[in-house]
Amino acid sequence: MIDWAVNRKVTIPPVSVHDEDEVTDWASIGRIYEHLACYYLSTVGFKAEIKDAAGYDILCECPDGKFFRVEVKSSTPRNYTGRVKQEINFSGLRNKARADVFMFFDRNTNHMVIKFADELDISGDYKSFTMLSFSDYHTQTSLAKLTSYVPGNELSYVSPSSDEALKLNRDWVLDNIDLVHQMKSKGIWQSTISKLFGTGDSCWIKRISREDRNGVTDTIRRKNA
Repeated sequence: MIDWAVNRKVTIPPVSVHDEDEVTDWASIGRIYEHLACYYLSTVGFKAEIKDAAGYDILCECPDGKFFRVEVKSSTPRNYTGRVKQEINFSGLRNKARADVFMFFDRNTNHMVIKFADELDISGDYKSFTMLSFSDYHTQTSLAKLTSYVPGNELSYVSPSSDEALKLNRDWVLDNIDLVHQMKSKGIWQSTISKLFGTGDSCWIKRISREDRNGVTDTIRRKNA
């Protein structure tokens, strides 16, 4: 018997009216559902950030500071011989072993099913669900189940990847660009500055300086408008 007294955790947003037969950029469709997953996760109290890292899509932080990784999959039931098949299939799971939680979306309804890694066998690369699994009720109960989830790791901090660290360094340089200009005025080479700040190839110092110059120009233009 369905317990309709379950608390509603999230409001299901309206479904897109796009025609999937005309879609050419499926990566953009996937990104839409990553953002939708972040919305659902934040609604129940998790901090969620899209990472698109190897083996998972989203990094989540629990209220107690522990982290877990989420893989997002979306699909639609297909028409066969004039009728809607009563199952919906999700593929591309074989390389997602780093994920702790899987969120499966039906793109026709924005309803969702959550499964923990220990509930899935992803060696076969795909997972099928009956269409009855996707409803407002099951979406709400999946989110309710997730609120009691305790990640298996004890980490209170996740080290940034090399790409993330590089971006952080570049952002820091942009925020402290006056120091870069001062160093360059003293005759320090761009390659040396890049090595000191860990921004990668020295061309990034040129790009950061150009971005700063454009920002200053825009500020002056707005003041003079």
